[in-house]
Amino acid sequence: MPTRPAPAEAGSSTDGAGGAPSSKRARVAPAVPVAPYSLLPADAPALDDVLAAAHAAGRKCPVPFRTGLFLAPMVRSGSLPTRLLSLQYGASLVWGPEIVDRAIMGCTRVVNEDTGLVSFVKDEKEIFTTHPVERKQVIFQLGSANAAWAYEAIKFVTAHDDVAGVDLNCGCPKPFSTIGGMGAHLLTTPDILCDVLRAMRRAAPPHVSVSCKIRLLPSREETQALVRQILRLGIIDNLTVHCRTKEMRPREPALLDRLREVVEIVREETGGKLPLCCNGDAWDWNEAKRIMEMTGVTSVMIARGAEANPSCFAPRGVSSIADEVAPQYVRYAAYFNNNFGNSKFCMMQFTLKPSSNFAPHAPVLPNARSKKQLSEVRQGMERAKTIEEMAQVFGVDVEAVRAAKAEEILAPVRKALEAREEGELKQDQELKKATERGAEISQETVAAAKQEEHSAAPSVQEPAPERPIVVA
Repeated sequence: MPTRPAPAEAGSSTDGAGGAPSSKRARVAPAVPVAPYSLLPADAPALDDVLAAAHAAGRKCPVPFRTGLFLAPMVRSGSLPTRLLSLQYGASLVWGPEIVDRAIMGCTRVVNEDTGLVSFVKDEKEIFTTHPVERKQVIFQLGSANAAWAYEAIKFVTAHDDVAGVDLNCGCPKPFSTIGGMGAHLLTTPDILCDVLRAMRRAAPPHVSVSCKIRLLPSREETQALVRQILRLGIIDNLTVHCRTKEMRPREPALLDRLREVVEIVREETGGKLPLCCNGDAWDWNEAKRIMEMTGVTSVMIARGAEANPSCFAPRGVSSIADEVAPQYVRYAAYFNNNFGNSKFCMMQFTLKPSSNFAPHAPVLPNARSKKQLSEVRQGMERAKTIEEMAQVFGVDVEAVRAAKAEEILAPVRKALEAREEGELKQDQELKKATERGAEISQETVAAAKQEEHSAAPSVQEPAPERPIVVA
């Protein structure tokens, strides 16, 4: 049986503070069997039966992938407090951090009756946490290169209707992921990638979406071939494309102009019906809107901008880290007892400067604190060794927070979600208009690109019986 290196279970992208293992540790991991698609459990429903039943029921994906701004899956930074803040400030959907298949397998699902927190726990460590308030918006991202393990992992995590969708990570370039054949390594093993997606669809209930996130391959032809193979499975509800190749680092500008390669195939294979999400260099709402207009995608995923300030999803602009965002993060972290190592890591990523914005050349916020004052805040954060000490930096009464009811703590999130459901958010309408404008531009761009390729292609001359064919 073929083998692959074992994914580092303890170093998976969990909500805890452990983080990813070093590449040195990962390289000496023992080899484990790669289970072929045929080795799924005997009681697993056949994919044809799953798709036929969905078609007969007139299934429509209930997850709003079509238009919006999404929180990207991020190692450590995608824990529950960040997701709640992102929803509070206008994110349509939120991805959790990549969780390796074997990390979630064998977990115990624990529900805190007081706070409502749902924890997936193994060896006294929280592997993944969520809350019912985000159930319709949270996407669980799986790291896997093993169809049988992917089936078991997704079957378990969706058993109690805790998440809206499941997503396969096909883009993480970090060694802890790729050394196990997962993440961006799947881009070079498309058959395994597709087997894992099939297994995920067979495992997940019909109302739970299945999607995947990929990166660009080095060439247009390779990218289009991969996207075509994925789409012809007929099982994914959304495709996210990180507009960088596996070798590119975040400091290198995203190749947004190459997204048209994918747009073209999505239109050919699905008639444009499949939602396509763009990831790469979207710092905030305004930049995301510009990318929509430029590329014609229906949605945009934000990573570093949200890590620096989760209020980046708000159309009015970002809110002050020191005065608003960080204190609210502390409340969520304290109430749900988020691992302090993880909480401190996330908060230390916040942009503590007068603009409170990760975007280059962002304007200073009105009534912003001085650089000296913000430096003092950061020093206080660095010294904090407990959530209580971190709360003191921002004037948050931890005891009062813990004594509050969940409805009170989650009121800002519920208000934002209710407003979205009622269609009151102006940003949705503006983003739809941006998408429509982008679709028109994208169609023109694709047509121009095809014409350019046709003009540049070498002409093949065939002799005619009367006179040679002259190609202008």
